[in-house]
Amino acid sequence: MQALTLSTLWKNAASVPIWRETLSPFVLWAPLLPWNDTSNPPETDLHNVPPTDLLDAASFRSLMSQFTTGVCVVSTLRKEAESTNEIAGITVNSLVSVSLDPLLVCWSLQNQSSQFDLWSGATDFTISILAEGQAELAKRYAARGSSALDAGDYVTSPGGLPVIKGALGFIECRQWSLYQAGDHTMVFGEVIGLSKAPDAKPLGFFRGDFCRIIT
Repeated sequence: MQALTLSTLWKNAASVPIWRETLSPFVLWAPLLPWNDTSNPPETDLHNVPPTDLLDAASFRSLMSQFTTGVCVVSTLRKEAESTNEIAGITVNSLVSVSLDPLLVCWSLQNQSSQFDLWSGATDFTISILAEGQAELAKRYAARGSSALDAGDYVTSPGGLPVIKGALGFIECRQWSLYQAGDHTMVFGEVIGLSKAPDAKPLGFFRGDFCRIIT
């Protein structure tokens, strides 16, 4: 995991993209090169850059991978369950603050996800905003397959929902609505509780790799 400042985003280069199911389609998985925090970003005159001949999904993902995001784990508990296998988590980087009145957030869920029924049917869920030391945890719940949270990775919120230990903060939500948008479904949640950790630093994601954001 590399250090990242906003003044040095232009110094990165990507290699062959590797697609993952649960992170945003706008992000590619590729290694970051070391950063030079004392340098200035090169000036680029976009007016002199010829337009691409391709307007396709790959070009769009490549461009949007340059938009730096945070990283979250959405988690839920099937209330009728007696097994810890029913406590589920999924890594996302598509969290958006939507409204202050009422308090609403949303995140995007791939329609072809093997976990689509679980998450589209979750009436209550939490969103844990990951701290900079939690990249390995984020990778674990971004992988295909089982969505079960490891018992050592979470604690229970005041509302009785699983939240990630050591997170920068978490939001408790009740599902507000679902909206299908192309090959994804937007999951809207009404905020019913929240908590923020003091003096925590965020985990970032840029051009397909996790990074530290230096403020």
